[in-house]
Amino acid sequence: MKTRTSEVTKVWLTSAVPVACIPRQYDTMKGTPNSAATKRKEQRMGLDNYKVAVTFTGLRGYPRTVPFHPPQKYPEYRGTQLDPQNQVYHYVRETLYRLGMDSDNFDTPAWNPLKEIIQPGMMVFIKPNTVRHFHIQGKEIFSVIIHASVLRPMLDYINIALNGRGRIIIGDAQVIFGHFDEAMAIAQIDELVKWYRQQTPVPIELFDLRIYRAVPSWVGGQRARAKVEQDPRGYQFVNLGRHSHFEGMDPKILRINIASHKDMKAHHGPGKHEYLFPKSVLQSDVVISIPKFKTHRRTAVTMALKNHMGLPAWKDSLPHFRLGSPKEGGDQYPNSSARKRFHTKLRDRVEASPYMLAKAIYSGIDRVVWHTRYIVPFKDNVNEGMWYGNDTLWRTLLDINRTLFYTDKDGNLRDTIQKGYLCMMDGIIGGEGDGPISCDPITPGVLMGGFNPVAFDTVGSTLMGFDIDRIPLVKRGLEQPSDLPLFCGTKESIRVVDGDESLGLAEFQQRRNLKFAPHPNWVGHLERQ
Repeated sequence: MKTRTSEVTKVWLTSAVPVACIPRQYDTMKGTPNSAATKRKEQRMGLDNYKVAVTFTGLRGYPRTVPFHPPQKYPEYRGTQLDPQNQVYHYVRETLYRLGMDSDNFDTPAWNPLKEIIQPGMMVFIKPNTVRHFHIQGKEIFSVIIHASVLRPMLDYINIALNGRGRIIIGDAQVIFGHFDEAMAIAQIDELVKWYRQQTPVPIELFDLRIYRAVPSWVGGQRARAKVEQDPRGYQFVNLGRHSHFEGMDPKILRINIASHKDMKAHHGPGKHEYLFPKSVLQSDVVISIPKFKTHRRTAVTMALKNHMGLPAWKDSLPHFRLGSPKEGGDQYPNSSARKRFHTKLRDRVEASPYMLAKAIYSGIDRVVWHTRYIVPFKDNVNEGMWYGNDTLWRTLLDINRTLFYTDKDGNLRDTIQKGYLCMMDGIIGGEGDGPISCDPITPGVLMGGFNPVAFDTVGSTLMGFDIDRIPLVKRGLEQPSDLPLFCGTKESIRVVDGDESLGLAEFQQRRNLKFAPHPNWVGHLERQ
């Protein structure tokens, strides 16, 4: 990997730390640690609030007119322009209220719903799901990415909380083939941000988090890599060490299909599990996550936890599957296959070779091997861990979430949560079936808000109609056998605000089932019985 060495720092994190779901404490004026801060408010900075609000809007689409003004003059709204057609704004506002945010001041000019997680002077990072700039099958793009109308009210309430002092950063690290600028234009985020910069003294940054992206090359259809590196603050490796879910595993079998296995091995090993983060993410005080409501081929679902896959700047050290079948210690495919093993060796050579001509030759041989399935079919049609037996990607995602929440601004691992957090999910249009980038569009008309990504995904998976005990990402997130947990409660700790009612998870499960169709390779292994 080539990066500017002056902007990339390695941090080795191997010291033992105790269990902690308590938050870092902030001075309400300066954003600095202060042990005298009020405990009740400071705990909202942690992940110990397991309330999730679910709002059924009845909407089947989004407003069209940027900048997506509110439909009426709410008491706290500081603008003058309105858009009576924009009901998304109304329902985002309702969801924040149902979460109990500054409820004493609701419907008054003083309402500041984010004040318990955002104070003036803070740096706020917004992570929208804009994974790719097109739908592979040409279907509704908003089954894949979020719409800017969900972002607009969040910008309004962030600005109220910052009160003219601080900074807002919006960014995403898309899949390697994604075109960031095109995705921002399609989602109408770029036009919204351009307008909003004229409305507030708070600086708003918008940039691609990746250090590279794929571009066409001149040989055999192979892809080359073009430098991106747009984060003005640089990039930093964080090593989770023994706190990684990959500790004890053989790094030689870890893979991601778009990168060299040599790079993967270089960043995973005993006491060494490194992920490259943009410093703008690490240095932020608060993260606002805006995921999409959809299924996933490797993790069953993608919501709050999976949205953070778009934070690391370098994909090459993010394991997605392990070589071979389960009998061989892997999860790449269900059944052993000599042809698939040979295919993988060829792909390794394609990704590892620095020469485009060599890549083209190995790729040509690989295509011949892979197409033999039309003559002698494989025992299964699974490859690259895209099935219910994937036992790898949930580990990567929990590692990424640990890094996000437990790493301080200098890249040091701490024993308490370091960031405030709120998730607001766009489920007006969602995606089922072959997710996350080839979804079949559906219209649940749902918005969800919450403070803890594990609790959030537990409720979202339940709403989809799935059994959370059959989703490793959610099941393992709830168990958290670690001294760096993301969730410290039980299933019974989770409360779901459904309309005007507060329900336990079991009661919510009996009441709601949207019956999402799973990814084809998860059918029969995910649905609630």
